[in-house]
Amino acid sequence: MSTSAAAAAATGKDGYGDEPWSDRSLENYVVRAKHPFNAEVKLDKLVEHFVTPTERHFRRNHGPIPNIDGDAWTMTVEINTRRPSVRKSVHTVALADLRRLRQFDVVAVLECAGNRRDGLKAIKPVNGVIWGAGTASNSQWGGCRLRDVLVAAGVPASLSDPFYDTPRHVEFAAYGDASDDVHYASSIPLGWAMNPLNMVLVATEMNGQPLVRDHGFPARIVAPGLIGARWVKWLRYIRVQDHESDCFYQKRDYKILPPMANEANCEAFWPRFPALMELNIQSAICRPAPDEQLVVGMPYLARGYALTGGGRAVDRVEISLDDGATWDLAQVFCISAKHGSASSSISSSSSSDGSDGSWAGDDVSSSDDGQRDWSTRQWSWVLWAYQISRVPASCTIACRAWDSGGNTQPAAAVWNYRGVMNNSVFRVHPKVEPSRGGKL
Repeated sequence: MSTSAAAAAATGKDGYGDEPWSDRSLENYVVRAKHPFNAEVKLDKLVEHFVTPTERHFRRNHGPIPNIDGDAWTMTVEINTRRPSVRKSVHTVALADLRRLRQFDVVAVLECAGNRRDGLKAIKPVNGVIWGAGTASNSQWGGCRLRDVLVAAGVPASLSDPFYDTPRHVEFAAYGDASDDVHYASSIPLGWAMNPLNMVLVATEMNGQPLVRDHGFPARIVAPGLIGARWVKWLRYIRVQDHESDCFYQKRDYKILPPMANEANCEAFWPRFPALMELNIQSAICRPAPDEQLVVGMPYLARGYALTGGGRAVDRVEISLDDGATWDLAQVFCISAKHGSASSSISSSSSSDGSDGSWAGDDVSSSDDGQRDWSTRQWSWVLWAYQISRVPASCTIACRAWDSGGNTQPAAAVWNYRGVMNNSVFRVHPKVEPSRGGKL
């Protein structure tokens, strides 16, 4: 067994004897599964920071957490294609090699494709961890570009090179065990990874500090604008190849199957449909929180997040207090273009009644001033706020977002067997109590 493989092996009969419980601030989470550890962030805590602190970032795992010695860790970078002009090769890479390359930071939202799966389960059973809306988080990631790692290994730097005339892929595999395959692996199109504007990183830092174990120490892929399943952690190898990954998580998972597909017949459908890549347009209401009670006739500040994929921008968030009959614009807060590589964590104050709070700081601005640069690629989420002047006696609060591609959220959820990519209009039915004076 290699040094890295030995270092990655977990202890305990079931593989879960060496979990990093000291790094898990459980008061911030709703734990959906202990083994493997899967936990989403409590929604009211999720929007207290524009840049999500590490201890409030959702945790998604498919097996035990590897315990890797960073000093001993290595991964391989492999070129395995049939084109003679680019010879096959295998390179061993350590942390020091990654750090010698130019370093970049990007603030990017990471969202699990199963975010809001509970809305699809409400229609009929689905296959997967039943998440609410708390598996989206927005952190600062640091490392070298994947593009630079591949160029150093011999991949052509120019996308006009004939090497790219044929679609190719780059596969990532993780150390450690996975529940549905020998290991976790996934791939993305090579052309996407090699475009420097897409900011795909081999990340070694999160929020200015080395990655913690739950988030992929010592190195992981950060693929802004793509679903979380492509952000592979605990890197074991990176491989350029002529086909997409054959791993379970690429071929038989993270796809939107048609509504007639189910547990009994899904094997016939997996090969027919593409692996998910880009995030879709999404928004959620985080306050009022599920257990929060509003007072009739009093003001209230509703808050939430919105995101989209592929480098597109969320251009507006709309709020309805009458279940979609009428809509109004929320105030949207976004990362300033000049701080696309922001390093500071922007926090908001939050009163007990939700009546104040804003995301202040040099790195965050309101998009309501008309000065937003729509030409830049957007990788961060936006946060939004909407002032309800008088809470009605009975209301359904709904939110929907639009992006710069003209995409918006459907009025109703569309069920699929795997329970992925639910981005229907988000609705809450808050509890209300009579005004304290007894009059409206």
